[in-house]
Formats: sequence, structure tokens, C-alpha cells
Amino acid sequence: MSTPPPPPPGLGIRHTAHLLRNYSHVERAGIKILAGWFLAAPAWETKYRLAYHVIDHAEHVTAYRSRLLEMRGGQPDSAVSQPLRHLLAEALHAPSTDSLLRGLYGVIKRDLLRALQAHQAALDPAANAVEDRMLRKIVPDLEAQMAWYDGLNIADPADPWARYLETLLQAAGGIEGEPPTAEIPPPFSGPRFRRPATICFDERIRIGELTPYETRQQLTERESTIEQFKVFFNELYAAALLASLLFDAAEDGHPWEFYADFSRHFWDEVRHSEFGAIRLRELGEEPSVCNPVLFEQSESLPVLHRLCYLTRGLEAYFMPRKQPRVREYESRGDTRSQLFADQDWSDEVTHVRYGSTWSEYLLKDDFRAVEDVLDEVRDHLATVSGGDVTAISAPF
Repeated sequence: MSTPPPPPPGLGIRHTAHLLRNYSHVERAGIKILAGWFLAAPAWETKYRLAYHVIDHAEHVTAYRSRLLEMRGGQPDSAVSQPLRHLLAEALHAPSTDSLLRGLYGVIKRDLLRALQAHQAALDPAANAVEDRMLRKIVPDLEAQMAWYDGLNIADPADPWARYLETLLQAAGGIEGEPPTAEIPPPFSGPRFRRPATICFDERIRIGELTPYETRQQLTERESTIEQFKVFFNELYAAALLASLLFDAAEDGHPWEFYADFSRHFWDEVRHSEFGAIRLRELGEEPSVCNPVLFEQSESLPVLHRLCYLTRGLEAYFMPRKQPRVREYESRGDTRSQLFADQDWSDEVTHVRYGSTWSEYLLKDDFRAVEDVLDEVRDHLATVSGGDVTAISAPF
């Protein structure tokens, strides 16, 4: 009679908490890195994928933190090792988009996935049932991210940036923080990443004007639908504002829920842009134009002002168009366009709620109210535009 295999060893609370804090740090750092490179990556398809991975990371961090808060001595905000912190701080400063992907995905996320899979294999199904349930949801997300990266076929073992991050990873003892196998190398020679003040694109997208709202209303049904979904694609400007917020406020020490909510808001705005890309292609068009003026004129404002400008200003300005647009597509029998417009309308209601919650939080103990902040935004817009700004609005 064969002997049954021995049970897995299981993981104790102390070691589990250590691992979850490391995973959380890696994925939380990924939000800032991907938000910055969302602006810098030239291909809009890549921007979309990075945004989908931001929401993965935010949901995973929420899961890690929730479990840590349940555990004896979990302390989700306890510091991780300095070598691991150094690795993630350096990972931002890749010399190019391809090198960023080779380093972040080909080195760091690949090792994160390995660590998560090893963690799964070591779990006792009863004692570690909570972590098992959690990882069965997280691991497939990371597997899908790695499948996307591998499908790009850009791996290059000779890339100096990826090799540099490999050495930093070894110096950190891997994602688990085991005894290191290498010394920390000298800093990589090259420019440091700076968040772009505009939205970078490749040659397929020109920077130009969009057809104004009133003009769109006078076009044929097909023409107006095409022009409207160009405006959907242009919601990259709103995603860019949120990417800049996630990037600039990453170390500001706000409650985790702040970053979780705006990671979701960021993803939603990218999805709205994706609605435009999908529908344009269905109508025989390609995304070809973006007007980033609303981002460019406001990206230098403080985080509070950008938050209020988008959620309490611009989204309030656009809201009256939402319901009529859904009803118009319904009356035409254009159920495909109606589907996208309806989802957009619903999402925006949630975004206004985020703005209300977090503007009140940021204005706690401040003598100003939201309207005072919006007055300051209008003054700024008047200065940068060289015109009189009495109301927050958009040229499309």
C-alpha cells in the first residue's frame, strides 16, 4: 500500500505577515510606476494595459492589507527591507518604455509571480485557508499580466537596465527577502524619470482640436457618433490627470482608500477612452487625434486642485450631457453606442462621490471650501490660457 505524500509545511503568522507586506509594497510601488509610464508610453494600446494592471495592483494591495489587519501583528504599514525599497524606487527610472517593461515585468513581476506560486505550494489547506483563497484570485491576475508581457516579444537578456534590476533583486534576497546573493550595484548611469507634463503618443495620434459639442449636434447620425467617440477616446486627458495624481501623491501618506479609489477612477477613465477606440474601429475609423489641453493646463496644480478640477468641476460640467446621450442612442436603435454611453454615465456618478469624499478629507482643518479651491483653479487657468475664465468648461 503506497504511503500518502506528506502534507505541505504550512506557514506561520510571522512569516506570512512578512511575505504579505513585501507583496503589498511591490504592488503598491507598481501603481506609481505604471501611472507615470502611462503618460510616457507612446502607444495608446500600452497605456490601456498599464491602466488595467494598476487596478489589479490596487485590488491586490487592498486584499493584502485586509488580511494583514486580521492577523496578530500584521501591521500593513510596517516598513519592508531597504534593499527591496531601493529596488522598487529604482524600477521607475528606466531609459525607455521597452526597458521599463523588461525590468518591471520581465524581472520584478516575474519574481513576484514565482514568490506567490511558491507561497501557494507551501500552504496548509486548513491552517492557511484564508491566504489560499486570496492567492487563488491574485495569482491568475499576475499570470495574465506576464502573458501580456511575454506576448510583446521584447525580452532582451542583454538589456543593461533589466540586468541592473536583476542585481538589485538579488541584493534584496528576491521578493521574499531571503538572504541576498549579490551586493547592491552602483546607480545606473542615465537620466532619472520625470513625470511628463503632457500625454506622449506615437506618430498615429496627432495633437489637435475635436469637433465642439454644438457642432456635433448638427451632424448626421453616423458623423455625430464618430465625432462623439473621438471625444470618448480623448478621455485620456482625464486618465492623465488621475495618473498624475497617483504619481505625485504616492508618498503623501493618505489613507490607503484614497489611492484605491483613485486607482479605480483612473481605470474607469481609461475604459471610457477604450470605449472610443473600440467603437471607432467598429465604425471603420482609427483613433487619430487627442486634445490634451485640459491636462496640460492643470497638471502643475497641487493634488487637491487637480482632484477638485476634475471631479467637482469638469465632471459636473459634462454631467448634463450624459442622460440625453444615452436616450438619443436608444431612440436611434444604436444599442452598441448606448451600451458604452450608459456605462460612462453610471461611472461618472461614482467619480463625483470620490471627489466629494476626498476633497473634504484634504480640506479638513483648512479655512477654504471646495468653491474657494475652484476659484483658485479658475485663476490658474486664466493665467495659463491668457484669457478670462469665469467657469470651468471644455472646448469639446
